[in-house]
Amino acid sequence: MKNSTCAIFGGQKAVSGKVLKWPPVEIEEYDVVKNMLERKELSYYGREGKILELEEDFKKYHNINYALATSSGTAALHSAFVACDIGPGDEVIAPTHTFLATVTPIIATNGIPVLVDCELDTENIDPKGIEKAITKNTKAIVVTHLWGHPVEMDPILELAKKHNLKVIEDCSHAHGATYKNRKVGTLGDVACFSLQSKKIVSAGQGGMLITNNQEIYEKAVLFGHFRVRSEDSVVTPSLRQFSDTGYGLNYRMHSLAAAMAVVQFGKLDERIFIRQQKLDYLTKGLTSIKGITPPQTREHVTRGAFYGYKPRYNSAELGGLSYDMYLRALQAEGAKVKSTGSKPLHLSQLFSGINDGLDNFSASLPSSRKSYKLGDLPVSEFVQSISLSLPTFTYEPYSLIDEYLEAFYKVSNQWENLLDLEESQNKTLVSDIL
Repeated sequence: MKNSTCAIFGGQKAVSGKVLKWPPVEIEEYDVVKNMLERKELSYYGREGKILELEEDFKKYHNINYALATSSGTAALHSAFVACDIGPGDEVIAPTHTFLATVTPIIATNGIPVLVDCELDTENIDPKGIEKAITKNTKAIVVTHLWGHPVEMDPILELAKKHNLKVIEDCSHAHGATYKNRKVGTLGDVACFSLQSKKIVSAGQGGMLITNNQEIYEKAVLFGHFRVRSEDSVVTPSLRQFSDTGYGLNYRMHSLAAAMAVVQFGKLDERIFIRQQKLDYLTKGLTSIKGITPPQTREHVTRGAFYGYKPRYNSAELGGLSYDMYLRALQAEGAKVKSTGSKPLHLSQLFSGINDGLDNFSASLPSSRKSYKLGDLPVSEFVQSISLSLPTFTYEPYSLIDEYLEAFYKVSNQWENLLDLEESQNKTLVSDIL
């Protein structure tokens, strides 16, 4: 070890290396974008060029019939909900422990999100909670394969079949992940991917919708596309009559974004393999350190992209040292470690408040949400309170991961000194207040 004294006490920092900024942009991305700029190939109205190529890549990779590129993952989800006929009064069961874009498009359709707690180990939506939440107004279930760990889909698909519900998969964290040897995105009625800059396949901004359902595909096309693309893709007579106008929105992906995504998609499996090796190494190292528990992966799944590495802090193993002090000590070591970014959605103002000022946006918005409070979905609240967010190491050297492991070792080995420091600071704070 460089120095056994924690950096917060004046010792040398354990971490000197830098995490690489994602996404990696190589000569192939530069070349394809440069060539398109020179050709002035800056937009598409039909299913053509790099949009066609990217959609075909997604179809082939997932062995699925239809793919639709969109301007963002949120746009893909919005299109999916509309295509599944979610409207005023329709309830959609959704995870509270997810990124907001999984759920907020439901509100934009005037549907009613019904938030459900997560499983303790996977952090994914709990199938038992879904079953309890089903009512006569339930129209669909949306799931998020959170941090790349596939949702336990079999019981959810059984419930959907029993109650005639649509299943929408949010695969934004889980490109290439598998559930019982089946790729995520091929399990429900429709699936959506984000191609935002931090994703393993990056378009900068972009999204993708995939499905085997022709009606869902054609409705999604009409919702975010018009004229040439709709005329190319919509063949059902009852829907094709709207192809000249579509349903009013422009959710087309930018041509340059599509070009970048095509190149990046070609590197997906290689990146998954490299990332898995690095994170397996990190997991093995953390397993022997007190106070920290690596994320667990069930045996019948693979995480694929493994978006987000979220170990959990166990304060009882370090004498009750607070989460905040533990985090401060790690950050003092130079580690790029932070608390997880998003609190459970039921604790956000959108789902816990009433006076939100949105009445003029849509008259139905205030009544189209259920109101939640602290304690309603306790597992998600607990998981969020003890989770840490680490870099998703991929192209970084193993030596940098060793430095992070050293940081965790140092903090774990000196928890008694850190506890003394925390108690001293708390006493000073109380004294100052008095």
